[in-house]
Amino acid sequence: MYGIKVVNYRSADSSHRVQIYQVAEESPDASFELYLSPDTRKPDGFEKLALRNMDDGDFTGSRLEYLADTIHGEPDVGTWHVLDERFVAGDGRIYAIAVYGPDDDGRDDELELLTTALKWFCPPDMGCDAEASVD
Repeated sequence: MYGIKVVNYRSADSSHRVQIYQVAEESPDASFELYLSPDTRKPDGFEKLALRNMDDGDFTGSRLEYLADTIHGEPDVGTWHVLDERFVAGDGRIYAIAVYGPDDDGRDDELELLTTALKWFCPPDMGCDAEASVD
């Protein structure tokens, strides 16, 4: 992880986590290219479900969706469902918001958490409006 400290938000029972951090690569696609390379260690049972380009107007980003048997430092919830979105923020830097939750409760809750976190994300020292910073 690079730049800002990693910020984690966990549900009361630790079965869901939202993680926010800055990445060093020059683009969201380059960041995922490195992560998905054979040289990068991945969680046990890693299974890539999808890698989507999320570019839309002024928004530049990519989203990786995957499953994992275990996530280091997290409780055993069975299979984890992860949505990891990397994007260019208003300060020109690239950040990641990753959302983790148990796969057996469906996948809509992770998407809702990710969408909410993206909507309200404000880069450090940007002084964003009280309204959501990303539409």
